[in-house]
Parts: sequence; structure tokens; C-alpha cells
Amino acid sequence: MVTSKETALVIEDEDEARAALTQILEFEGFRVEAFPNGAAALDYLAKSEAPCLILLDIRMPVMDGRQFRTAMLRDTRLANVPVVIVTALDPSAAAGMSALRGLRKPINADALLSVVRENC
Repeated sequence: MVTSKETALVIEDEDEARAALTQILEFEGFRVEAFPNGAAALDYLAKSEAPCLILLDIRMPVMDGRQFRTAMLRDTRLANVPVVIVTALDPSAAAGMSALRGLRKPINADALLSVVRENC
């Protein structure tokens, strides 16, 4: 798998949350690609290198986080990309989605950056 160590994906339908996550990662020096749903992210990934990490919301229109994660796990090029669930729901949902970790919104920047630094 070819991985870009400096690219992270943010898949989040809420504009403010997507902008905040993007800003945190960009400040840390990452190139960020951000999408409002899983379908848009899958379209991008079909034509791009795998990122070093994906931040994924669960509840989204068009294609939610669970549907995206299922599709991702079926793709051998993407199956091993680390995923962090960002959700207003119980973050323990990350365990059932084969994710590294779940973080509750609003996101604590230090907790987020700790996970990102460990995996990118």
C-alpha cells in the first residue's frame, strides 16, 4: 500500500466540526482532504493515494460512517488505513467498526493530536 504520511482525511457532515478538525490537522502540518459524507470520500480515494489516517463521523447523509468503513475494509488498498471515529454518540462505537479509537465531539485537540502523531 502506498501511503502519504502527510495526508489525512476528515469525513464529517457538520461544516463547523469539519472545519475545526481540518484546522487542527493543518496547524500540525498535515495536508487535509475533507468530505461531507463517505460517498464523496470513496470517490476521492478511488483516484488518490491512501492517507495516513482517516477521521470519520458515524452519522452522515448519503453514506454514513459504518457504510464507509464497510466499503473501506473490502478494499485491500484501504483496509489497513487507521480510522479514528469522531462522534457525538458514545465513542465506544469505534470498537465495533474496527477503528483505532473513538473520540467524542466536541473534539479535544490534544487527544486528537496524540492519536494522529502515534499513527501518521
